[in-house]
Amino acid sequence: MAEALEEVSGRLKYVLLLLTLIKANNHWSRYLINYLYAVSSDDEYYSLSAATGITEEQYGLLSGFGFSISYVLWGLVMGYAADLSNRVAIIALGLIIWSGANALMAAARGYRCLLAARALLGFGAAFSNIASLSLIADVCPRARLAEANGVYAIGLYAGSSLGSLSLVMAERVGWRNTCYAAALSGLLLAVTLFATVSEPRHLAPAAKPHADLEAAPPSSSTLLLPPPPPPPPPLTVAQAARAILAARPQLVLAITAAAAAVHAAGYVTNIYLPVFYAARFAQDAALYAVLNATAKALCGAASAYVGGRAADAWRASGQPRADLLIPAAGAAGAAPLLALALYAPSFAPSVAALALLYLLAECWSGPTMGALARALPPAARGTGLAAYTLASTVAGSAAVWAVGRTVGDSSSSGGADVAVLARAVAVGGCGAYAACAALYCGAALLVRADGYAEIPGDDAARNDGVAVRPSAARYQCAPSPPQRESQRAAGARLRSERGG
Repeated sequence: MAEALEEVSGRLKYVLLLLTLIKANNHWSRYLINYLYAVSSDDEYYSLSAATGITEEQYGLLSGFGFSISYVLWGLVMGYAADLSNRVAIIALGLIIWSGANALMAAARGYRCLLAARALLGFGAAFSNIASLSLIADVCPRARLAEANGVYAIGLYAGSSLGSLSLVMAERVGWRNTCYAAALSGLLLAVTLFATVSEPRHLAPAAKPHADLEAAPPSSSTLLLPPPPPPPPPLTVAQAARAILAARPQLVLAITAAAAAVHAAGYVTNIYLPVFYAARFAQDAALYAVLNATAKALCGAASAYVGGRAADAWRASGQPRADLLIPAAGAAGAAPLLALALYAPSFAPSVAALALLYLLAECWSGPTMGALARALPPAARGTGLAAYTLASTVAGSAAVWAVGRTVGDSSSSGGADVAVLARAVAVGGCGAYAACAALYCGAALLVRADGYAEIPGDDAARNDGVAVRPSAARYQCAPSPPQRESQRAAGARLRSERGG
């Protein structure tokens, strides 16, 4: 059945913009090490590799499991916390922690300190993404959810773009100062978030939904309705797991498997393409950093936004599988483009193929998160997103570890070979994209022809169409105009019945 596309208020757009900027800082922090390691200099002021003496295999561990182990373990905890606690405070605290990790990385002198910084970064990053996705799912209109998640995903590509530009920044101001810049920007975002945004779940019951009526002078045409009932008690982890399994377990697992495959491809390309270009096109390293940053910022962001918006529009026109078919098409087109980028005869066609890769491959995030939000019970959404994050991060880290072992074995047996590096990235990245396309098509077959049936209690647990208004310099949830009109009409009916 077709859905009507609802308008999103300006206040909600502000919250979405701020969450997107936070995601950008998160991913800039994650990918800092990838581009700082790729700086081709023997000067310890500019090169992280020269200053710390890390090996190729150590780099693979720092980029993959060094970050992801703490990220996924704490992600499970923070996913449950997102179902219970103040998500705005969770995100702000995470920002402060991972900014501290960036500062620790700037002070590192060797592998152990870098490993501690990456583990702390994973701990802080675990606070943000799940809480942000849960918050977006609660406050955005259901029919615009894929588009909203697509906008939020722009932060990933903006952050990756900043990571790419970090290579140029390091060559100008040094790699340590680049880390400090990321840390300072994160602290500023934490202060802004905490000062201007409030948790809607906690404020909605306390903020009186009839405040505008109470402020008006009493009259015979004004009758206040009783306040809404309190929200149901939070679920335990076991109850949340049972709720997910009782709803749509096959669909949730299929979406998670497809997303794990796309994360594997993304991890491999994000972590090893900078190394590949630095090795094959060393004379164009600075140009690659700028062009890659531009391509990620423009093509990646456009793909994320258009993918989400197209999925919403296609689903509204009557195609319930749109959220899964669009990512399948993008992944299918990405595999040959990655191969072309790796084996192009010269720098220009290689970078052109890379830009087209971003334009096709990055359409997955908004539709995927929209589909997952619809498939998960609202009261267990944070727990479900934590499980999704666990599977995706483990898949990505395992792919990076496998490529790192291949490249490390090559370098230990006679020098790093560009051909070996290209082959390892092609097998890992192209294979993951092909698997991703097949898994998304399989997940689409699990969506019924009539779309996503409503989960009992879904409407009660949501704030669809909610308006966010300023109060004491903070944004809170308030009833939308249609809700206020409905309240007034109901009050008039009650008054008429009592008078009769």
